[in-house]
Amino acid sequence: MKLEAKPTVKSADRTLDLLEFVAEAEVPPSFTALMAGTGIPRSSLFHLLNNLQARDYLRQDEGGGYRLGERFRQLAARLDTPSLATIVTPHLRRLSGAVNETSGFYVRRGDRVEVAATIVGGQALSFTMREGDLAPLYAVSAGKVVLAHLAERELEAYLAGLSFEAITPRTLRSVNLLRKEIVAARKDGFAYSREEFTPGITGIASAVTHGNELLGAVNLAVPTSRFTDKQAILFRRELASVATALARALRP
Repeated sequence: MKLEAKPTVKSADRTLDLLEFVAEAEVPPSFTALMAGTGIPRSSLFHLLNNLQARDYLRQDEGGGYRLGERFRQLAARLDTPSLATIVTPHLRRLSGAVNETSGFYVRRGDRVEVAATIVGGQALSFTMREGDLAPLYAVSAGKVVLAHLAERELEAYLAGLSFEAITPRTLRSVNLLRKEIVAARKDGFAYSREEFTPGITGIASAVTHGNELLGAVNLAVPTSRFTDKQAILFRRELASVATALARALRP
């Protein structure tokens, strides 16, 4: 009896071959090593890598090698562990309770960040965000945290291809200005969005990290009229405390 070969989709097979090769490699493989190891033609490999990096399934390190991206960890976490929102929400509740403002936890989605969990502040005038909301990296405080943690090669590639959208009159539209804010965030540990995504709202965010790995960003979205120098001290202190607690909760 002759067995019939099951039909396959070449592009899907190539994608899986590529991901398996990266996952099983002892050291992050270069483009040349991937081409030799998978047999994928240069042009096809180039486009596959771009797509997988854009969706955070792969990332390129400073040495040019490729590693699995954060998206795999997020998907794997759904198999038999609590959801990200379940882990994060109690910490956001504590943060919002301490400062009485809206808080959120963001994760990277390519050139944007996504709200993974949020707690609305208790004051009559409070900003409201929704889980699943997306925003460009350059326009919100959490996005600038992501940019501040990119390797230089990846950051320069992002800036070179960046096309600004004037979301509000105060949205940054200059690579030089954005670069200055990234440098400031790296030095200070906090990033800001001053009415650049939503009129009347100032955002402040801090990174949640495990070693050199960026797990996400925790932020506060505050009506600008309440974002005083005195309150900023409180915001920074509470954000730093919750960011540390979130890192322990996400990587126990």
